[in-house]
Amino acid sequence: MAVGQAISMIDSQLRVSGGIDYTLNFELPRMLHARILRSPYGHARVLKVDTSRAERLAGVAAVLSRDDLIGDRIDPYFGLIIQDQTPVALDKVRFVGDAVAAVAAVDEDTAAEALDLLDVEYEELPAVFDPEQALKPDAVLIHEGARRIIPGRPDVAARSLAGTNIVHLFKQRKGDIARGFRESDEIFDNTFSSPPVNHVALEPHVAVAQVSDGQITVWTCSQNPYVVQRQLAGIFKIPLADVRVIVFTLGGGFGGKLNCKFEPVAALLSKKAGRPVKIIARRNEVFLLGVQHECKVKLKTGVKRDGTLIAVEACCYYNSGAYGDTTPNLITRGYAAGGPYRVPNLYMDSYGVYTNTAPTAAFRGYGITQVVWAHESQMDIIADALGMDPLEFRLKNVLQKGDSFSTGEPMPEMHYNELIASAAEKIGWKDGPLVVREGNKIRAKGISAIVKGMATPTTSTASIKLNADGSLNVLTSSVEMGQGAKTALAQIAAEEIGLPVRRVRVSEPDTAFTPFDLMTAASRATFCMGTAIRRGVQQIKEQMLEAAAAQLEAAKEDLVLNDGRVMVRGVERKSVSYADIVRWTKASNLLGHGTFVSGSGPDGSPVVMDFETGQGYGSAEWHPAVVACEVEVDTDTGKVRVTRLHGELYVGKVINPRLSQLQVEGAMTFALGQVLFEELAVDTNGAITNPNLSDYMIPSFEDAPPQLTVHLLEPHGVTDVHGIGETALPPVRPAIGNAICRAIGARILDLPLTPEKVLRALEKQRQS
Repeated sequence: MAVGQAISMIDSQLRVSGGIDYTLNFELPRMLHARILRSPYGHARVLKVDTSRAERLAGVAAVLSRDDLIGDRIDPYFGLIIQDQTPVALDKVRFVGDAVAAVAAVDEDTAAEALDLLDVEYEELPAVFDPEQALKPDAVLIHEGARRIIPGRPDVAARSLAGTNIVHLFKQRKGDIARGFRESDEIFDNTFSSPPVNHVALEPHVAVAQVSDGQITVWTCSQNPYVVQRQLAGIFKIPLADVRVIVFTLGGGFGGKLNCKFEPVAALLSKKAGRPVKIIARRNEVFLLGVQHECKVKLKTGVKRDGTLIAVEACCYYNSGAYGDTTPNLITRGYAAGGPYRVPNLYMDSYGVYTNTAPTAAFRGYGITQVVWAHESQMDIIADALGMDPLEFRLKNVLQKGDSFSTGEPMPEMHYNELIASAAEKIGWKDGPLVVREGNKIRAKGISAIVKGMATPTTSTASIKLNADGSLNVLTSSVEMGQGAKTALAQIAAEEIGLPVRRVRVSEPDTAFTPFDLMTAASRATFCMGTAIRRGVQQIKEQMLEAAAAQLEAAKEDLVLNDGRVMVRGVERKSVSYADIVRWTKASNLLGHGTFVSGSGPDGSPVVMDFETGQGYGSAEWHPAVVACEVEVDTDTGKVRVTRLHGELYVGKVINPRLSQLQVEGAMTFALGQVLFEELAVDTNGAITNPNLSDYMIPSFEDAPPQLTVHLLEPHGVTDVHGIGETALPPVRPAIGNAICRAIGARILDLPLTPEKVLRALEKQRQS
């Protein structure tokens, strides 16, 4: 049995020996190297771009400016939902670092020298950096004119209004919010904020493009090859069949490599130069290509004195930065502003807002992380005020099977009782007081719970080929980026067809040959692509059973597949190999094709939410998690050390226990820095001042908790598969935050919880 086995990653030897192919290392003959000129202004009209001096520099093959984007052969606008981006600026720049022009030269030094020869004149404009300020009627407009919105998104078309800075607005209405607050005994009103942070994938963004004879081929480190293909075909006004996108293994993605970044510039330069072009992002440029949405959440909660939640009113302001990208979809995650709890009365507005700051991108936790920081901090605030144990307060209100979620849909079994109880036991929640002081060190415990949905509707397709020797090829556009996708998908295919995993090969994406997949993100690859693979394998199995039944003179229902052979049940000597079956068919291989379209909830209802109320179905699956921790705060320095961190997840059927545990450990470690010290520093002009790994800190091994543990709840007999790549990340922030605030006896509402903030809170406590 392949599924459920803790096998090593199938590419592990290549990883440790340096044999993995990365786009960063990819070279083509006569390849040019490109650099991009970036705006020094947060908001300005581009009056002139003179490329003549740069074009005369020896070694320069092509310069791309707005002049190349004018004409009938090019449609320069692209974007995931709102087509508000261009490869380089047309009329104006919208953030410090916006692309103005690009140069392709024989080497990077020459390209960099040519940038200094570009003559650009700007007319600086007023800028706005705060989402609430950008929503004011007199705010400067980031994007003038009508919005270019892709077909099929009437919700965005109705609320991404020209003449405003609203990217999108998602609303949710449930019950009677006014009555809910009237019936509440206590009302708590707080504002929580989280700053922009960067993905900091080890591999930077890289693209190589070759345009020849009207055909575009791009090698890129993308989590979304089919979106890159679609956007390039749109820019060049050519059929999808003329655009080929090839993706090697990624050196990390975390949502930051989902949509077009460098690919349009590389392709346009290649077309102009008649040679392949490669662009590599410097680390400081990575910070300009997409960050997590800065977010402010205003949260008002009404409760009874016995701790029963009655009403939640939330207003979420997601800072989209200069362009829309994933924002129209991401802000709908405001549906989690009330948390995984029974809330009969809910009123929520979730805004995505244009500002003159660096563009945003999908980020691990996808919009849930920001609202979790708010609702789980609020839960502890309320519990403390009511004199309740925070754990018991959550158990009193947490969703049970059949309870109505914020979307109005009845929830499936979420297992919160088991998850909370197990997490509490793992960190010794009831083993003594929650706060212990020893000299200048204070230890305290914290807990948080979340619910996270997945991308829906969603489509994955896979092609399966059983070869003449009985080995199996799985053709898929799912991207391996360190999470073990190839291994998990190989295990699923091997299990379904009855082969050892070593006889299965999983492809890398190539849009010329591998079938469509929506994206490798949103905790969907194993569930969605795994289901498509199973269906494709089942087609091959049916062909094998038909052929074997005739040869073995047995009924199909009496045949079983195991270890590369089809045999008659109970008569092992009466069997035939897969290779022989393929030979009998005279086809040289057997082909299967599987498609999985997830557009319905657990009970079969379509996943769609009402335009005005946000009621309906929000996800095909819901992923629950609980995180508990213990921290130690040094009251002299304000430094925080996380001593114990435990993640508790319901995961359904586990494909690979080892990789699953490592995924969860990675997500929790990833979140550590976002609680304690990660944030992009921005000056008064909107420029990022710490776009490097000297000033922007990420967790090191010294920050890792001495006790980092994970428990994956897999009830006996369960068959459904849940995504796990992100679920443990969002609850880490409030779990640690709650523990820190419990230790110091003061509430800090704004991330990150730096030593300076801890010391200021302690000093304020002493003075009060």
